[in-house]
Amino acid sequence: MNGVSVRSNRWSWRPVARAWLVVAVLTLATSAAAQPGQGIETDPIRCWWKTDRTAVHIVERFGLTLTCSVIETASTSVVPATSQLDPGAIQLAPFEVVGGIRHDDVVSLPWRYLQYDYTLRLLGEGFFAQDVTIPPLAVTYNIKAASGNGAQGRDQQYNLPPIQMRLLSIVPKAANDIRDASTETFAAIEARRFRARAAFVGATVFFGFAGLLLALALVRVVGRARKRRSAVDRPLPSALVLNGCLRALHGVKSEAAQEGWSPALARRALAPVRVAGAVALERPIPQSPGSRDMAQRDGQLALRSGLLRPKRSVVSAATTAEAIDRHLSNGFHASARQRALLERLRDSLRVLSTAGYGRNTDVDTIALDSALENGSDAIKELRFRSLWPMRIVDSVARSFFGL
Repeated sequence: MNGVSVRSNRWSWRPVARAWLVVAVLTLATSAAAQPGQGIETDPIRCWWKTDRTAVHIVERFGLTLTCSVIETASTSVVPATSQLDPGAIQLAPFEVVGGIRHDDVVSLPWRYLQYDYTLRLLGEGFFAQDVTIPPLAVTYNIKAASGNGAQGRDQQYNLPPIQMRLLSIVPKAANDIRDASTETFAAIEARRFRARAAFVGATVFFGFAGLLLALALVRVVGRARKRRSAVDRPLPSALVLNGCLRALHGVKSEAAQEGWSPALARRALAPVRVAGAVALERPIPQSPGSRDMAQRDGQLALRSGLLRPKRSVVSAATTAEAIDRHLSNGFHASARQRALLERLRDSLRVLSTAGYGRNTDVDTIALDSALENGSDAIKELRFRSLWPMRIVDSVARSFFGL
C-alpha cells in the first residue's frame, strides 16, 4: 500500500510543474513585448525582390520587383534613400535596367510599404546556357526619432541577396538552321476557321438586312414622289403666307410714296390684308398653282416657295371687316392681345375697302398711310405668333389656362 501511495505522489506533481513553467514563460514574453520605449523589437526595414520568370533569352526583357517595408510609428520612422532605387539610378550589372516605375506607397501601421517595378535585359554573347547573377543590392536607410528636434541617425544598410537567372540558348547545339517551329496546333487552326466562318455568316446577315432596309427606303421614296405628283399641293405654311403679305405691303408703301395713293393701289393693298385676316381667323386659304406669265387679278397674292425647286402659288381670301366683327361678337373668348390684333386688321380692311371700292374718288392719304402701317404691324405680330415655338405656347395656354 505504501508503494502504491508513493508512486501516485510521484506522477501527480509533474503536470503541475509543467503548467507553471508555461505560464511563467508566457508572462515574461508578454511583459517584454508590452514595455514601451525599449526600442524597436524587430528589424526596422525589410526588403525582398522577385522576378517574373526564372529563365530568359538574350535581350529578352523581364520584370524585377523590389518591395520594402519600413517602420513608421508615432515615435520612430525609418527613412530609406529612395533616390538610389530610382530606375534611372539603380545599377544591376551585367543586366541593363531599361525602364521602371515606383508605385504609390501602402501604409498599414506600423509599416509603410514601398515597391518598384524594373524592366531588365541582358546583352552579350558569352552567357548562353549559364546562370547569371543579379547582384546583391544594398539599401541605405536611417532611423528618425520624433522626439527632440527630429534628427536622423547614422546611415545604415540593408543587403538584399543575389538572384540567379538562367540564360537560355537561342539556337540548340543540334540544330541545323535557325528557323523556329510553329507553336500552332490543329485545334488553334480549327478555332480560327470557326471564328472566320461565324464572322462571315454574321456579315452576310447584316448586309442582307442593310440591303432590305435600303430597298424599303427606295420604295418609300418612290411612293412619296408619285404621291406628290398625283395629290393636290399641300397648303402653304402660315409663316410663308404672312411673309408674302408683308412683301406685298412693302411694295405698296414704296409705290404710294413715289406716285401717291389711288383706288387701284388701295385694292392692291387690300389683298394681303384680307389673306392675313383669314390667317388670323384660322380659316382655310384658297390656293392654286401659278406661273411667271400668269396674270394676277385683283384680290390675288402671288407667293413663291421652295429653295431647290421653287414654285409659284396664288392665294386669295374674302375676309371683310364685317366678318371680323361677327367673329368678335359671336361669343369668341379671345385674349386682349388677340382681340387688339383682329381690330387693327378690321380697321385696315375698312379703310382700304372704302378707298378701293367706294364712290368717293377723293383719297384720304393720311388714313390710308395709317391703315397700311396698322396692317403691317398686325401682320408682323401675327407672323411672330405663327412660329412653331409660339404655337406650342399658345396651345399650352389654351389647354391649361383657357386663354
